[in-house]
Amino acid sequence: MKFKKILVVLTIVSAGQLLATTNITAVQAAQIEKPKLVTNKAWTKKLAKAGYAFVLPDAAKGVLYKNTAAKGGKSYSRKVLKKLVKNHTLFKVRKLTTIKNSISVDLISKDGKYKGYTNYVNGIYNKNLFNKDLQPLINAELKVMDAKDNNEPTSALLEQAQTLASELTGKNKQIADTSIKQLKRYLKHKDISETPILLIGKYPGDLLAN
Repeated sequence: MKFKKILVVLTIVSAGQLLATTNITAVQAAQIEKPKLVTNKAWTKKLAKAGYAFVLPDAAKGVLYKNTAAKGGKSYSRKVLKKLVKNHTLFKVRKLTTIKNSISVDLISKDGKYKGYTNYVNGIYNKNLFNKDLQPLINAELKVMDAKDNNEPTSALLEQAQTLASELTGKNKQIADTSIKQLKRYLKHKDISETPILLIGKYPGDLLAN
């Protein structure tokens, strides 16, 4: 009888251990299946401050999904996307979220009709990339960003970019001065979040290249 009682106790303990192990495994699996969504407040503030300065690229390169990254959602139809691209519809960033190694940005159009999320790296570009007066500065800043990889003198290229910025006037001068400040922060921290807003769509990678 004692032997049977001991056997029953051992069976209960083993079952309990198995259940506990199963529960831990289930929790771990749930954590793996549900990637953590993190809102980057500083990055969000920086992009939001730029206002309605972003445009969707060719519909084949960037997609605007409805709802939010957290809720998921279907993409706007290709017909709508082509319309948004053709009309150069302006968008503002509402929130930037990091999900594992990817980046999602919640957007809203200037008329409030379209909103959703897309990918930061290849889903939006800065409208000022086509500003003719800013082209010399944009090209100069891109050279600064790639200077280290191309074994070129970063300080000398930065000085050239600063000179070009100082020669601009009015609104272009304001955009240029802000971009130079952001460029210096990028050189200091070497973080994608410090990429000058003026270069979004050109760096990293040229989104607008044919």
